Amino acid sequence: MSYNKGGAMMFGVKYLPIKKKLTMIIMTSTLLAVVLLSSVFIALEYISQRNNIIKEFTTTSKIIANRSHAAILFTDTETLQENVDSLILHDDVEATCLYSEFDDILAYFNKNEHYQDSSSTSITGCPDHPSRNLNHFDERYYQVSEPVVVDGEPLGLLYIRVSLGSLNKNLSTYVVAAGVFSLLVILTVFIISSFLQNYITTPLLLLKDTAKQISNKKDYSLRATKESHDEIGDLVDTFNNMLSTIQDQNQIITEDAEGLELKVNERTKELAMANKELEAFSYSVSHDLRAPLRAIDGFSKALLEDYGPELDQTAHDYLKRVRAASQKMGILISSLLQLSRVTRKQIKDTHFDLTDMTLHVVQQLQQEEPSRIVDVQIQPEMYIMADAQLMEVALDNLIGNAWKYTKYEERPKIEVGYYVENGHTIYFIKDNGAGFDEKYAKNLFTAFQRLHSPEQFDGTGIGLATVYRIMHRHHGDIWAKSTLDEGATFYFTLYDDRPPPGEKISYRSGNNPDLPKQDN
Repeated sequence: MSYNKGGAMMFGVKYLPIKKKLTMIIMTSTLLAVVLLSSVFIALEYISQRNNIIKEFTTTSKIIANRSHAAILFTDTETLQENVDSLILHDDVEATCLYSEFDDILAYFNKNEHYQDSSSTSITGCPDHPSRNLNHFDERYYQVSEPVVVDGEPLGLLYIRVSLGSLNKNLSTYVVAAGVFSLLVILTVFIISSFLQNYITTPLLLLKDTAKQISNKKDYSLRATKESHDEIGDLVDTFNNMLSTIQDQNQIITEDAEGLELKVNERTKELAMANKELEAFSYSVSHDLRAPLRAIDGFSKALLEDYGPELDQTAHDYLKRVRAASQKMGILISSLLQLSRVTRKQIKDTHFDLTDMTLHVVQQLQQEEPSRIVDVQIQPEMYIMADAQLMEVALDNLIGNAWKYTKYEERPKIEVGYYVENGHTIYFIKDNGAGFDEKYAKNLFTAFQRLHSPEQFDGTGIGLATVYRIMHRHHGDIWAKSTLDEGATFYFTLYDDRPPPGEKISYRSGNNPDLPKQDN
């Protein structure tokens, strides 16, 4: 793993207090400014001193060259040597050489007898063949040459070598002075900034402390102290206004919460009373209504059995209708009671095999109609987490409907299974019975809504409403797809597992060998 030093530094700066961040910003900016200015001044001084050297020694070389015209013309070596020696007193001039037109040395002096450059082979330290237009700086020396011209003819050459020791020494002194000055400036800025930055950090720290107290104590009546009238002062005003708004809103929320609590208590009492009334009503329905119905059915049966020979056919028909209506009313009361119990029952989830429960429901249906032959296909190992009692009621209704609506089919068939599509577990009960028109599907799960006449298929219209409540009590959903006279398929899911609206859902047979087995 590579270590990013720049990233680590920024990460460290990120957690520094604002006072230290301000100090770092001020000191960094000051350091950069001082270094930049010092560098500029040092560079200007260096260039200035070099230009002074060039100006001084180009002028000096011209003067000496002009003074040497006659001496070179008459080969007066003594005068030439005097001209050359005139530069001995200059501390920075290390060597001066005067050449003839054939580069023979006529006069010279050399303070550094050991100096010898690449163009010199003599012990004099003078170059053998110096350039006629020499004006050059290297690391240690400045070298300049000036031709000696008489009547337009070059008769000789003057060469001067100047040491840069004084220049470098002066430059070093200037660098040290600039460094000392920079340190003094930085120290002064640090002292002044440490004092001045309190005008920024102190109000912010007070604001932070106030916010911390409010957070710890939950006391929104506290207010931050305004120390200035700048942007930080505006921030403090905004913060205090926000606290006032929060305090007002908390007051409103508290008052509303108290009122809501009273309303909830009232509604809870009303709901408890309603539940008691509902329980009383259920008890009344279960006992008080069933007893008269049993009496009606029993006396009607007794009339038919005891006085049947004395009654005509119309009387027989009337009594049979009375018995059928009372029996239907009893079934309807049982269905309503079941719907009521489903709504009130506390959910107790258990993990069980839905396949075993489905087999049990089918066996009960088969025992009720042993003469019927129905091809029932049940997917194995359908494990599910739900309330077992409520799920049995749901399967009784769903499979019972499939059993009922296939009674006119020559080869009735029912499939029960599940499949997983796009991460959603979907259970289904499919039959090849009478089916229904899907434009009426929205009425399927409403109590007392039936899509077939009682003459075709008996029923109360409460079964699917009961199933709907069971699925929604499990936070699931149920829906159906069908084509008239081609059967119907009911789908259901549990615990918010229904696919979102618009997602394509396809049907898969429970006998598909590739269908996954999943514990839900």
